[in-house]
Amino acid sequence: MSGVINLSLYWIFLVASVSTIMSPGPGVLMVVTNAVRLGFWRTVPSIMGCAAGTLVVAGISVTGLGVVIAASDTLYTIVKCCGIVFLLYLGWKKFRSKPFVFKALDNRIEKGARGASLRAVGREDRPARLFYEGVLLQLSNPALIIFYLSLFPQCIDSTLAYWPQVVILAVNYSLILLVVHSGYAVLISSAAERFLTDSASVWINRISGAAYWLLALGFGIPMMLGKL
Repeated sequence: MSGVINLSLYWIFLVASVSTIMSPGPGVLMVVTNAVRLGFWRTVPSIMGCAAGTLVVAGISVTGLGVVIAASDTLYTIVKCCGIVFLLYLGWKKFRSKPFVFKALDNRIEKGARGASLRAVGREDRPARLFYEGVLLQLSNPALIIFYLSLFPQCIDSTLAYWPQVVILAVNYSLILLVVHSGYAVLISSAAERFLTDSASVWINRISGAAYWLLALGFGIPMMLGKL
């Protein structure tokens, strides 16, 4: 691989990627809250959606649209506002979610009652819906676009072919996200299955919703202050 990519720059990229992905953010919050409510395996679509979303953002960032967004205050503000609105929507949805019981669903699945289990999960927790939410969350995250725009140029060796390096770095970032987010989901779902009670699940939903709203405020307040 040394003939395709600069290994020294590659390792710098890996370290920066791991530290970025492990940091608390919208993607980690989505995975953690879904893992608490649904368990590890039913959180996998969310993780896959986040990973797929990063690949799309990488494509946008390296084909010029990301450069335009970063260079235009108006477009960047629009993207940030879309991200804030989506976080507010997720917070509203989580806050209103019905209590979820792990053991009851697990027993139904073990007995093969697939239809009943899907009804218990609800439309909003079906795999396709969770996958699309993960993709949309990443697409509405301007920080991810800026991350690609700021890090990719530093890790691309100008003496080597451009696109093979971009593909390797983008795919590696997505794979790292899969591993890290899966680790979060395993730890959180394991703890939830042991300690989560029926009544506590109500507060888990409310706290999760409030956390999304706090993230939206964290993004929105600095933006509003910057406009004053």
